[in-house]
Amino acid sequence: NLSSNGGSSRNLSAGLESDHPYDDEGYYDEEEEEAEEDLPVSPLRQLLDAINMSILPTSLRLSGLAQAVEFFDHRDKAMHDAELREGGAFVLYHKLGLVLRLSRCGDHEQDAAGMRNHGSLDKKGGGPNGGNPNQMMSYQQHLHHSMLMQQQSEFDKEIAMICSCLEMVHRANPDAIAQTWDDCGTEILPLLVHVLERPFLKIERAVWMTLQQKANVPGSLERAVATAVTRDQKLAVQKVTKVLAMYSLVPEAKEPMTRCDGMLKWLTRIVDTHNHNRHRGQGGVDNSLRSSLRGDRNLHPQHESEDEKIRAQQRQELAARAMSGSGLYMTEAARFNTIATLTNLAALEANRMAMLHEPGLLDNICRAVHNERSDVPKQCSALAIMNLSNGDMDHVPEMARNDLVLETLLRLMREDNPETRRNAVVTVFNVACSDQNTVRLARYRDGTVLEALVELVSQDDPMRSHEEARANAAETLFNMSCSEISETTDRMANHAGLLECLAVTLRGEHTGLEVKMYCSAALRRFAEIVHHPMIAQGALLSAMVKASAWTDTDCIAEAFRAQAAVPENCVVMARHHGLLNALSRLFLPGGGGGGAA
Repeated sequence: NLSSNGGSSRNLSAGLESDHPYDDEGYYDEEEEEAEEDLPVSPLRQLLDAINMSILPTSLRLSGLAQAVEFFDHRDKAMHDAELREGGAFVLYHKLGLVLRLSRCGDHEQDAAGMRNHGSLDKKGGGPNGGNPNQMMSYQQHLHHSMLMQQQSEFDKEIAMICSCLEMVHRANPDAIAQTWDDCGTEILPLLVHVLERPFLKIERAVWMTLQQKANVPGSLERAVATAVTRDQKLAVQKVTKVLAMYSLVPEAKEPMTRCDGMLKWLTRIVDTHNHNRHRGQGGVDNSLRSSLRGDRNLHPQHESEDEKIRAQQRQELAARAMSGSGLYMTEAARFNTIATLTNLAALEANRMAMLHEPGLLDNICRAVHNERSDVPKQCSALAIMNLSNGDMDHVPEMARNDLVLETLLRLMREDNPETRRNAVVTVFNVACSDQNTVRLARYRDGTVLEALVELVSQDDPMRSHEEARANAAETLFNMSCSEISETTDRMANHAGLLECLAVTLRGEHTGLEVKMYCSAALRRFAEIVHHPMIAQGALLSAMVKASAWTDTDCIAEAFRAQAAVPENCVVMARHHGLLNALSRLFLPGGGGGGAA
């Protein structure tokens, strides 16, 4: 009874108490009961009751859902709040569970029918049951198969309608959504996961059936994957990902969603846009693999087992390539909803390491930056990567090992959106909190990451004078300069233009104070570790001379002191053009050095 678990505005005990109204003296009041029966029932309650009571046949359920789609399709948040309070989500989830169960039974029957019609692989990997893979089905088998396909199509349509209604009723205010989550959230997650997995399981079945029947036909696997997912299944995934994105904003929902079995796996598949077949030419997957499946049928018996193992491995590779990039068969809206959900889940520290350990999750988020046409997924991806880069109290994610991540960050740091640039630079800063990561950042493509940071710091644009990305880039350079690994600091000091950029930034008219403070601190740090006869010392001294006008802090004066404290540096400093004049200006009253030089 839905009213017993919150599906109605009245609970079960209250309903029992109101069945027989009594007056104050304990006598039964028939007139009061008749008056209650005459009270009008709201259209919403009538609709929910009709949906709740429609079980069989399927046409009855579809008729009620069609009315619900029309009724719930509006943008009045107050009305959606009322729909959730009245138990709209409970009724729809109840109906979704019923249809998913019926659909699962139909899937098993369809798989069994497919095995009867097409057979199974024999030991040698030949045709089904060792016969002709293209054998014709009987008329009865064909008719039965068609009926099963029609039934599954109706289930797909019904599931899509239920998911659409769920998305509509959740267009409510955050408090109403949070209350719905508190009432039933953890219990309905497996239902939503099952909706997400249905199209991908169908793709997998289509691939394996094709491998059994038409493994040697060029383009057969690609066609099987492209035609496996129906429009209704795509719509259902799109609507469910939108509901999950709403739930992921509820603080109490973040960890249960991440821990739910299969949630991260299927969300990762939805944003998988890495299609191997794009790079295989018109023939799709490798023709060499296809031809090897035919193999040599006249092998000696002692080599049969080894040959079968090789073919099984080749089938696995063919199937993996065919199913890669399955997110391309989902809608763009579904991929965006998924990235938003992952971004919100990664905001919780307890989820980050589990998400980073999910195979393909980080890579697929990065690919969204390169493959999606809209700017919104790129912005969400930048935020998701930044959240994941925070790690937890005990772990700094080793993202610097992943070339795809670094390429993505380089691209994001050059985006026009200031928030996207800022998130990308913060990610680099978080990754650079580990010394081992700083080495990889400095090495990557001969200093490409360093060059991107230098470009951000050196942009003395009045329109970007208060941009956070510039301050974050300067802080990142300072943080990397504090590395205990000499290779990191050596590569930074020898990077063309880096030291000069720090000095010139200190003289910028439109540069914020925070940026200048990090730049001066970075120069002081380099002065402490770069000494004669290192190649970078000349560039460092030139940068210090240019930065000598900075007197808001004593960093530049301390940089001169650190250089002069090493006897081997003194002669080089005395001979360097303009250095003594710079020291004199710092020593003069008002120079800011306070005599430190």
